[in-house]
Amino acid sequence: MHILVLGGGQQGRVIATDLARALPRSRVTVADLKRPALAVLGNLDWTEFDAGDATALARLIAAHDLVVGALPSRFGFAAMRAAIDARRPMVDVSFSAEDPLVLDEAARAAGVALVPDCGLAPGLSHLLVGHAAMHGLPDEAIIYVGGVARDASRPYGYVVTWSLDDLLEEYVRPARIVKDGAPATVPVFSGLERIHVDGAGEMEAFLSDGLRTLVTTIPGILDMSERTLRWPGHVERIRPLVDSGRFLDEMRAKCVADPPDDLVALLVRVRRGARWERAGLVDRYDAASGLTAMARTTALTTAAVARLRAEGLSLSAGVQPLELAARVPGVWEGVRAILATHGVALSEFTAEARA
Repeated sequence: MHILVLGGGQQGRVIATDLARALPRSRVTVADLKRPALAVLGNLDWTEFDAGDATALARLIAAHDLVVGALPSRFGFAAMRAAIDARRPMVDVSFSAEDPLVLDEAARAAGVALVPDCGLAPGLSHLLVGHAAMHGLPDEAIIYVGGVARDASRPYGYVVTWSLDDLLEEYVRPARIVKDGAPATVPVFSGLERIHVDGAGEMEAFLSDGLRTLVTTIPGILDMSERTLRWPGHVERIRPLVDSGRFLDEMRAKCVADPPDDLVALLVRVRRGARWERAGLVDRYDAASGLTAMARTTALTTAAVARLRAEGLSLSAGVQPLELAARVPGVWEGVRAILATHGVALSEFTAEARA
């Protein structure tokens, strides 16, 4: 199989390297404007390409069997359109402002499956909710997720591991939630609370805009929300920065670290009646590989889904976010098993001791 990875940045180069190592009989090509820092592998290569040319992009995708999107968010939606035009399946981690579900009809007509938002959150978070729904539809689902500095005493308790512009957008964009079975919008930073996360400790959480496709794909869940996790006190310190316009400069000055010693926590809680269950993971920077916890839980998730597709996993044509793909036998088990080979331990749902 010939696999095309669009984008050789922090996520794309990790995805491409992992796929090349896991699939030695496949050829993996990274398309980017500049040669990325890739591992030296005989089946891994780079081609110079400008993703801004949609027509040429469709031609490039058509010359491959499977495409993996890891482009900046401004290119993500156009890349999915190009995959449809090229009639090639796609696994995508590029966040886009547009709703990927609007491409469902076109993807069905083209006979291709697109798996969007295939990272940590949205991504693993949605896989967990979809997996939980397979065992009886919950009344409520809450996603807690965040990346922080492993050392909580660092400035703002944070270390930069992804786009600061996208992080700023997360801090200003209103949060879409589901309340009493209907979509609703609330201000970001609403619902600030403290929560204990096993393996990490006490953290704070606030409502953020990460439900994405979940707002409509599993309509029977009456209440749903995503809440960003940070170390206690983060919101109190960060809100004045956002309001003052100094956020980007301050974060670049104080929160860029080498090595980027980070921690990622994901906790999904679901309620059926009075019974709560939880599942998730806590991961940390890996000094041996030099991979951040954010890359390990984001890029390696994308690579796991792409690997399953390359190895023959069949998905129905259309847009198949991970909460829907979770219904397909082998997806939950496959993603979880592949992540485990990297030491990323995604737990199964277990009952909470308290309501």
